[in-house]
Amino acid sequence: MINVMIIDDHPLVREGLEIMLSHRPRFTVATTVSSGEEAMTWCRKNGVPDIILCDVLMPKEDGFTVLGNLKSEFGDVKLIFLSGMPRKGDEARARQMGACGYMPKSADTNTLADMIAKVAEGLVDFATESYTSEKSPFSPKERETLKYLALGKTREEISIIMGCGIETTKTRVTEIRRKLDASNTIAAIARAYELGYLT
Repeated sequence: MINVMIIDDHPLVREGLEIMLSHRPRFTVATTVSSGEEAMTWCRKNGVPDIILCDVLMPKEDGFTVLGNLKSEFGDVKLIFLSGMPRKGDEARARQMGACGYMPKSADTNTLADMIAKVAEGLVDFATESYTSEKSPFSPKERETLKYLALGKTREEISIIMGCGIETTKTRVTEIRRKLDASNTIAAIARAYELGYLT
């Protein structure tokens, strides 16, 4: 059995990966955690699992910081990054830091499971998959609105800055939340950062 730890700040992502792996006979999910700090605490108590799947963009510590901390304390770890918005620069950094893979979150589940198995068995030096960056789902006005939301502007302030009515701004915010599948504006901003729509 291949024991896997999942590190991701979004509960739905953790749950989805856990369900996907748990239904495959070769895998067992040792734990799912929402941050690098939780991962470190778990590993100190239970040891390092065979494979660690780690989100790249997280609010407290990014995946690269998590990898550095794990390697510093536990030595060799087998960690595969999962990215909502894959970037060649991040993939290169992952290789340089000694990660075992860099995969888009949009990867086919069979492909991901196969890559995890190969890394666990030492059959590949670095697991990756060809990908193309997804285009932004937002209109130019929605992107501008999202930028101002991230800066902490209120809807009223955004309406003044962009020279539009408050109802127009509310509609754009609603669309942004819908496209990001976010329950509120704060969650939408966090999701936008994770997916690379905000930098």
